[in-house]
Amino acid sequence: MDIRMPSINKVLISGNLTDDPRTNILESGTHVANFRVASNQSYRDRNGEWQKKTCFVDVVTWRQLAERVASKLHKGSPVMIEGELQYTQWDSQDGTKRSRVEILARSVQMLEKTGEYGSSPSPSGSSEEPPRSEEPQGPDYSDDIPF
Repeated sequence: MDIRMPSINKVLISGNLTDDPRTNILESGTHVANFRVASNQSYRDRNGEWQKKTCFVDVVTWRQLAERVASKLHKGSPVMIEGELQYTQWDSQDGTKRSRVEILARSVQMLEKTGEYGSSPSPSGSSEEPPRSEEPQGPDYSDDIPF
């Protein structure tokens, strides 16, 4: 029996930036911004006590979305991110292979209220087309970023 499995890669996560976005402009002029989001979850343990656990997720944005992220977001900014998971692999300076799974963001909704009293959160994020094949699928990790 041949089972047809759909190919779905979709992520939706909310949280706060752990630091200011790191930005770069590639030689082609394409903007890229990377940041990490902390998403908190509360639950009761076996003793009925409330516990909190935090999931830290790396996020990459490209082009106009990266420019908006760089200009609008900062450490602590609350966001809602929609995207897909991507696997990135590179060789560190000492020659060891490194890898990570990160979110390739298609939209980033800034949840912080801006402007006058009573204004609603600014959904400044927008869907972005995927990076073209001639551009790298992620930032250069040759500096061996620890995680």
